[in-house]
Amino acid sequence: MDFVSVCQALGLALAAGIIIGAAAPAIMPDWGVAVGAAPLGVLVAAASLNAEEQDVWIGIPLGALAAAFAAVVTADVTAGAARRALRSGEIDDTQPPAGVVAYGVLTALVLAVLSLVVPPVSLLALAALIWLWVSRRRRAQQKHEGLRVLR
Repeated sequence: MDFVSVCQALGLALAAGIIIGAAAPAIMPDWGVAVGAAPLGVLVAAASLNAEEQDVWIGIPLGALAAAFAAVVTADVTAGAARRALRSGEIDDTQPPAGVVAYGVLTALVLAVLSLVVPPVSLLALAALIWLWVSRRRRAQQKHEGLRVLR
């Protein structure tokens, strides 16, 4: 198993997940976004490993997990943008704003190209997504901290 090929497959699976997450409706639950992104991540990762003449089996769990995680994080970010736009009166439905979707797709395309040219950049992208996920969860817990009843 070649480290560079695995990094390339990881980056492409993350990019696929970002695209699915950016385009997902804000009302879709996290598990729905993950289930929708996982097959595309598997296909992209396995195809990347096959093109590099590596074992394809590692692309199945790697692609599914990476794409599902990236899609859930991206869908959370775009859903937040849709809620803010809805409160400000910019949009009338629960779809993410087109600009946010465009930024998500552009980010995914840049990540995919960088993963093909400099494959270890996918590890940085994974670290950035983990940091974003942790910070958003921490902020969401702090937001409702004052509403808890003390016993």
